[in-house]
Amino acid sequence: MTLLLNYRPVLRQPTGIGIYANAVLPALQAFPHVLISGGEQGTARQRLRRLAWSQLRLPQLARQSGASLIFTPAPEGYLGRQIIPQVVMVHDLRPISHPDRSLQSLYFRGWVPPLLRQCRHIVTNSAFTAGEIQRITGVSSERISVIPLGVDTERFRPKALGSPELQGRPYLLHVGQAYPHKNVGRLIEAFAAIANAEPELQLVLAGKPHPSETPRLQTMVRGLGLQERVQFRPYVPAGELPELLAGALAFVYPSLWEGFGLPVLEAMAAGTPVLTSLGSGTEEVAGDAALLVDPWDQAALAAALRDLVRQPQLRQELLHKGLERVRLFSWERTAQATRDALGEILSALA
Repeated sequence: MTLLLNYRPVLRQPTGIGIYANAVLPALQAFPHVLISGGEQGTARQRLRRLAWSQLRLPQLARQSGASLIFTPAPEGYLGRQIIPQVVMVHDLRPISHPDRSLQSLYFRGWVPPLLRQCRHIVTNSAFTAGEIQRITGVSSERISVIPLGVDTERFRPKALGSPELQGRPYLLHVGQAYPHKNVGRLIEAFAAIANAEPELQLVLAGKPHPSETPRLQTMVRGLGLQERVQFRPYVPAGELPELLAGALAFVYPSLWEGFGLPVLEAMAAGTPVLTSLGSGTEEVAGDAALLVDPWDQAALAAALRDLVRQPQLRQELLHKGLERVRLFSWERTAQATRDALGEILSALA
């Protein structure tokens, strides 16, 4: 029984999908398999071409290689009669619940629900996202496996020194592309509310720029007179992220909606206190190890930031709780659970 690993959606600069896909790959390669590699930059044109390729070439390649099952570590695949059954990984359904004017939202609304209904099985990373899948598609819980993501505690661990560029200047850190649902605008306004009382404090916004949202946020920062206090950084190379996290006074992630929230775990593993959102996957991941706030309430967010900055005891408490929390998550467990789920399906197909 051969497994076709469709890694076309894994980009050159890995985000959550790529981090997960690369973490589970060694375990999945224990099966007789064929690997289709990724490595695209993630442009809209490439996404369209990949959509056509998935519909036309993916099932052909599966047949030609004698594959019994296709696994794609993203919600991508072919529609129609399922000659070769498919399993996909769904990290979240944000483009459906919080749509924007993008090709991604169009794809998720038009293509993903019927794909999930036709797939043999679905893997997802949280009970929250599993519930969203059931609500949107009507797929039964028996066809969904909840497998939490992991964290590399060798890469992400507490360090004595912070980031060299910011040494001596305390900073709050947010990591992620500035999609509207990331709620970065409210974070900036909450930071502005405490900035005068904390003149040394900086806010670092690290992540790939968003074509429309990032310019809007930069205009907001200039309007608030915070150009010297708020730093926009592009995609942070994987080798630099652990140090940037470990050096932060706190990690702030007040997203309106997340399927899981991997950066929350990475920050906890780095020994950094975490502030994140009530509701969605972040609350499920953080448990009682983070400061949880209503992401829609800007005043509550500002008050929580103020508490983090002014209360060293609170930061120490969150640091220790976070280090305990991450012990529940590992990429080894994620990889083994993913392999077990696919192994059961391959056995049933034999």
